[in-house]
Amino acid sequence: MYILIVNEDPLGRTLAEILVQNGHEVAYLDSDAEYCNLVAAKLGCLVIHGETTNINVLREAGIERADVVIALHQKDIKNIMVGIFARQFNVPQIMARLRQTHYASAYELAGVAEVFSEFDFLLNKMLIAIENPHVKQVMKLGNGQTEIASLDLAEDSPLLGQPLSAVWEHHDYPHKALVLGLIKEEDQVVHLPREQPTVEKGDFLIVVGSPEDVHQISAYINNQRRW
Repeated sequence: MYILIVNEDPLGRTLAEILVQNGHEVAYLDSDAEYCNLVAAKLGCLVIHGETTNINVLREAGIERADVVIALHQKDIKNIMVGIFARQFNVPQIMARLRQTHYASAYELAGVAEVFSEFDFLLNKMLIAIENPHVKQVMKLGNGQTEIASLDLAEDSPLLGQPLSAVWEHHDYPHKALVLGLIKEEDQVVHLPREQPTVEKGDFLIVVGSPEDVHQISAYINNQRRW
């Protein structure tokens, strides 16, 4: 897979390194000569120093044959310009980092189908930490109405010492939710429900459901009074 990273961000350099390690063909375009030299010396991938929104420079970086273009500028307008050029060359997958949320509709018009918002990510993390501190990790699915969540257990959780099945056998269990398994502290491996694992201190419960379902499960597995 040929991946073009159009970059003005430390994230792009780290991403390029991981993609190269994973065996992808990576082209790195940056307007900063120093960063270009660092990436070239460290990764050995194609590195282009130039104006990141110049169509001729983008062609030199291989935008015409790219499978994926990732725009990581400090300004949204530059990301949108790269998205327009990528769509012009029929790039199958176009990604960008959204800086200011009021540009979201402009990204959509430019054909950038996958937009990643740091604002939304941090806002979601803060809300979770405030309202439900036992929810440690969340991945949104589809339109955001479904999520996969990792739930930890309070030291006095009534679930400790019980089989995993006790979660969905509880009278407060939301029946549209799904328990995927249990990550055991001892081996950090996901144990599926069919293995009938026993819940112990330090384990994490993996569930799928609406945000309300996840909140409900977290509430009763960590509340002695509701068990």
